Amino acid sequence: MNRRDAIITTGSMLVSASLGALACGGNNAVAQNTPKAPPAPPPAGGHAHHHGGDVALFDAAQACIAKGDACLAHCLAMFASGDTSMGGCGKAVHEMRSVMQGLAAAAASSSKHLPALAKVAMEFCKDCEAECRKHADKHASCKECMEACTKTIAACQKAAG
Repeated sequence: MNRRDAIITTGSMLVSASLGALACGGNNAVAQNTPKAPPAPPPAGGHAHHHGGDVALFDAAQACIAKGDACLAHCLAMFASGDTSMGGCGKAVHEMRSVMQGLAAAAASSSKHLPALAKVAMEFCKDCEAECRKHADKHASCKECMEACTKTIAACQKAAG
């Protein structure tokens, strides 16, 4: 990856993250220090927000997003220092995260399109897992992202049928 590609990839990641923050209400992106009421405790027995959805797939997709955030932050820090060796990893994580957001929503709502989406999402996870594997022995965030993708691939296989 050359410098131009790294800059373009970094810019698109930042735009995507900003749009995602705005889509989620935007207030959290701007007013992070604003005191908030604590969230209501979950009801006995687990996840109230799933209402019969694919809980395992939802949780796996959410884990991919969280671990992907850490991995992407690491990639961006390396880009900022002039090291573009993580360009492929950053691109794969960025793409995987975008797809996982949709997958989590579809899993939570028991979408009729979940099996088809799980098949596609699995391919994004495989790409991300392969890129992160290249760096897993050097960077903990890559290893954790790779492991989250491995779990999500298994959950996608079950959902895809």
